[in-house]
Parts: sequence; C-alpha cells; structure tokens
Amino acid sequence: MEINFEALAVAADLVFRWPTLMWLAIGIFMGIAGGAMPGLTAATTMALFLPLAAQMPLGPALGLLIGIYKGAVFGGSISAISFATPGTPEAAATVYDGYKLMLNGKGRKAILMALYASVTADFLSDLVLIVVAPALAVIALAFGPSEKVWLMVMAIALLASLSGAHFAKGLISAAVGFFCATIGSDPIGMVQRNTFGFWQLSDGIHLIPLVVGLFAMGRMLEEAMHLFREKKVAEDLKARIGEIFSKRSEGLSIREYLSCWREMSIGFGIGTFVGALPGLGSTVGAFLSYSVAKQVRPHIKFGTGKLEGVAAAEAGNNATVGPTLIPLLAFGIPGSSSAALLGGALTLQGFTPNPRMFDLYPHAVYALFIILLVGNVFNLGIGRFFALLFAKIALLPRQLLIPLVMLMAVLGSYAYQGNTTDVWVMLVFGFVGFFFRIWGIPEAPLIVTFLVAPMLEAELRRGLLIQKGDWFDALFHSNLAIGLAVTAFVLTFLCARFSLMERIGAASEREAKEATGD
Repeated sequence: MEINFEALAVAADLVFRWPTLMWLAIGIFMGIAGGAMPGLTAATTMALFLPLAAQMPLGPALGLLIGIYKGAVFGGSISAISFATPGTPEAAATVYDGYKLMLNGKGRKAILMALYASVTADFLSDLVLIVVAPALAVIALAFGPSEKVWLMVMAIALLASLSGAHFAKGLISAAVGFFCATIGSDPIGMVQRNTFGFWQLSDGIHLIPLVVGLFAMGRMLEEAMHLFREKKVAEDLKARIGEIFSKRSEGLSIREYLSCWREMSIGFGIGTFVGALPGLGSTVGAFLSYSVAKQVRPHIKFGTGKLEGVAAAEAGNNATVGPTLIPLLAFGIPGSSSAALLGGALTLQGFTPNPRMFDLYPHAVYALFIILLVGNVFNLGIGRFFALLFAKIALLPRQLLIPLVMLMAVLGSYAYQGNTTDVWVMLVFGFVGFFFRIWGIPEAPLIVTFLVAPMLEAELRRGLLIQKGDWFDALFHSNLAIGLAVTAFVLTFLCARFSLMERIGAASEREAKEATGD
C-alpha cells in the first residue's frame, strides 16, 4: 500500500502538539503506576480512563490509551521484581529471576533490565505492525460477506478456546458477550429485542459501562474479597523495597544490556508472532519466550536470578503490544482485551476499525502508528525516571486503593452520558466480572464478541440479501469461505481436545503425587 504523504503530514501535526504529547506522557505515567499496583491490569487501567478518552479529540485520546497500554505492560514487572507479586498477569514470568535478583541486592539492576528489554522489543514489534497491517488490510479488502462471517467466527472460536484453562469456560464468556451485543434494537428492522421490558435498554448496552464494570469494578470486588481474607502482610516488605534506593544497589551497564541480546531477540520474535494471533496475549508471549530462551541457553540456569531471564520475559510480553493491533486494523477484529478497548475508543471517535480504515481514515491510522513509536521514547524516559519510585506503590494500602478505584468507576460511567442507567449497567457487569473471576471464566472473549457480534450479524444479513435468502450460498459462497469455515471447526476441535488432554494430565499428576505421599 502506498504512503499517503498528505495524510501523514496531517497525522504528524495531530501528534506533535502539546495536548497529545501531554496526554501520552500522562498515559505512560498512569500505566506504569497501574501496572505496578497488584490487581490493576492494563485492560483495567484503560477501562478506567476510557470515559475520559471518549470526551477527547482523536490525538489526545490515542495518546492517553496507548500510553496506558505500553506503561502498564512494563509496570507489572516492578512489583514482580520487588516482592514476587506480578502487578499484571503478563509479568508473572518475570518473577522467576527478577525476585531472586531482588533478594540478592540487585533489584535496581533487574528493574532497569526489564525497562530496556521492554522498550527494545516494543519498538521493534511496532515496526512489524506498521509494515504488516497495511499489507493484510489490502488482502482483507477482497473478502466478501461470506469470508468475513467465517473469519469472525474463527477469531471468536480461537479466542474462546485459548483464553482460559477450560475450553467450555471460554465459550461461555463468548456466548455472554454475543448475547449482550443483541440487546437493544434490531439494526435492520429497528425492532426491540432482549430488553426484558426495560426501555432504558432500547439503545443497547454501551461499551464504556460494560468494560468499566467488567474490568475495573469486577477486579476491585475480587480484591476486596481477598482483603477480607488476609491476615497479615510480610514484615520485611518495606526493607526489600528500600534496598532498591540504597547506594549498595547496582545499576545496569550497557555491556550487561547488550549481553542479553539473544534473549531479547527470542522475546521479540515470539512475542510478535503471539501478539498477532487473536486470543493468546502478552501472558502467553512472556511464558513462551522465557521457556524457549531457557531451552536455547540451558547453561544460563534460568530461575536462579539471571538478567537473561528478566530480558526474555519482558521482551516477550512487550513485543505483543504492537502486533495485537494487527487483527484490529487489518480485519476489524480485536486481538486482545486491550486491543478491544482501543478499538472501542476509535469507534467512539467515529473511526470504526475495518480494512478500509487505511483508505477512509489514513490520518487516524498514521497518527496511531506515530504515537506507538513516540510512546516508546516516553516509556523509556518516564520509566527510567520513575520506575524505582513506582516500586513504593506496592506499599499503598489496598484499603485506600479499592474504594478509590470503585469511586472512579462510578463517576466515569455516569460522566459518559450523564445518566444513571450506565451506572447500573456498570454495577451489573461489575458483579459479572467478579463471578467470572471466582469461577475462572476469562473476560476477554466477552468483550471481543460484544464488539464483533454486530459486525458478524451485519455481514451475515448482507450475504443473505445478496444471495436472496439462500443460507448455503450466503455462508459458503467461495472456496476461501469454505476454507475459513473448515479452519474454524478444526481449531475448535483441536483446542477442545488439547484442553481435555491438559486436564487429564493434571489429574494424573495429582493422583501420582497423592500416591507417593507428596
């Protein structure tokens, strides 16, 4: 696809303005802070600020949300290294070596390694997004209604299958999201459906109260439950955090950073590939990168407090940030919860993600690309300056954090349109998110199917109109559509089989341990 230099100039003018850069810096700052707080994931923090972004112009809105996304994925490593509690799920693999480095008095070195590996892999993966997404969008333009229907079905099946330990739970989450998307008025006949007699739902469920409730309120309800169960906090926590600031704590040299180039390369390659596949996400990227690096260099003895382990894990999770937007921009299908929130923000701005974005709104796409690249510079600068201070965020009592976040969730939902219905919807989905976490049901399929379902229905109806009501021709109009349909069924079968064998293996392992008395 040729570069539209006029749109590129408009995008550059949009990005390199004080409001956009200011909100990008604020987003990075809040993202790192949110990531460093156990319980606040990237998606949770983005959901909290989505109502604010919806009221902003395009540039500042993208700056805020992309900044939060980038900052939070790195920020999770701070608490993972400081006290073995990953601030975000994707930082769990960083605990293995990062926390041991902390115990060995090298916490500062570990945090700086996490920062530099994160920014390096993130920057390189953003370049992959910029090159790959436009090329895939050109291919996607050749897709008709039949092909788009099966592509969306395949994405939903893949996401539902790979977003949790149990295949059925992923499908349940996807089904709930699909049902929620049908609430409101029929897009063709404008007939109300699934409103249960509530006229307030005639316009459907809005995205902002749904995501704020599902991610932010649901997470805080879970944290409140854990808070009631807690009996004590480790007494030496403050002492361990304080070691980071002592003069005895070593910094990171350029030579040490460059010595981890193999691990960062592995993390970049695997993270980029994993990020481009809908449903896998940065947590899979981190663990897979760490595992491959451990196998490639067994003499390093990963897990004993090695900088290479921190570099592999952090490069692996941050390398997914850019590529997770590839399915969103090329096909209009979010690749993760965070990508879904960013896609929702673009929709609220009037730029619905789809393959024609590169033709219809090139300045918006170019602005997103530029902000992604500039965000890495901001992430490096702000992270380098504040990362060590953010380690102390772990000392913030959850008795204060939980009600504060709940209050922000209520205010944000009400401020979106100024009505109490959105607040009630947010509270309902807050409890939905809470019970999802209790039962181990992933939230990602719900939010993605909620966004994809209206597009799937529109394409299916368009296909039926073109084929004059013939369902077979509407669904299997071409060899490509048939191929995508077969792929969707095969993926569903394989993922269900893999999940079943995984549970059987886990049960056998438990029985073996019980038999040996372990």
